[in-house]
Amino acid sequence: MAPTEGSAAAAGRIWLLRGLSALWLLDAWLQMQPGMFTMDMVSTVMQPTLTGQPGWLSALESWAIHWVAPAVGWWNWGFAGIQVLIAVLLWSGRPRAVRIGLAVSIGWGLLVWLFGEGLGGVLTGGASLVSGGPGSVVLYVWAAALLCWPPTAWEGGAVGRWVRDGPALVWAWGALQQMAPAYWTPMGLASLFQSAAAMQPKPLAALMAPVVALAGRDPVPFNAALVIGMAAVAIFAFGPRPRPWAHALAALLLLGFWVFGQGFGMVFTGMGTDPGTPPILALLMVPAWLWARSGSASGRFRASRPAVA
Repeated sequence: MAPTEGSAAAAGRIWLLRGLSALWLLDAWLQMQPGMFTMDMVSTVMQPTLTGQPGWLSALESWAIHWVAPAVGWWNWGFAGIQVLIAVLLWSGRPRAVRIGLAVSIGWGLLVWLFGEGLGGVLTGGASLVSGGPGSVVLYVWAAALLCWPPTAWEGGAVGRWVRDGPALVWAWGALQQMAPAYWTPMGLASLFQSAAAMQPKPLAALMAPVVALAGRDPVPFNAALVIGMAAVAIFAFGPRPRPWAHALAALLLLGFWVFGQGFGMVFTGMGTDPGTPPILALLMVPAWLWARSGSASGRFRASRPAVA
């Protein structure tokens, strides 16, 4: 039996809250890897985000590196501690603690997106959903913003439009970005996959190698499939009448991006700070999928303003 609109909304909110908490806890664990307490964190995680950035953003990131580098170990303990705190507050289920956790999650997420991810590369002209754009942490922020709506607003349908439109915009952005001229060339498309494969352990690099080769050999049909696939998800998974096949296509694409485009978020390299964009995007799609099953997605997403908690 399909869930009712109210029960689907309640379940979607719980999934999103628990999932966001689990992701922050995972991020904290990844932040405590041995390499993160050394200058490797600066050279491997922070400095690469400087490439291709506008001058003002490069200056901000350089300023952050200047402060972090002399005491990287102590800073890293602080980074991990904040993420543990967010996870615990969100998981507690206590309304006040959750509200504090969401506020910290939004603030900290924006700082990490700015200084740790360089705004996900969106200002460099080379960001791609395949390789992790627009950055996983900005989607953490979006998830926390959705959860700031009280349960009554979820159950009443007021959040429905935002639950739908957030992932849809990400997929539409991904399709548009993938149409950039560079991605229709052998070198441009293959580089999306090669950059991830180059840092992986040998078994995983060997798994990714055929996709790198295919992207370099047949970039036009390969990239056309990516563009069409992302556009189809944006249109048919979140439109007035969501199609189940579009949700299945989204899951398949996210799995491919996660494995071949992002190497499981680099978690096997010892320098990954989060599991990448696909897990959080998939989590954001869960409430939309539950709403679609309840029938509330069939042209009945509501666009009202948030209720006051």
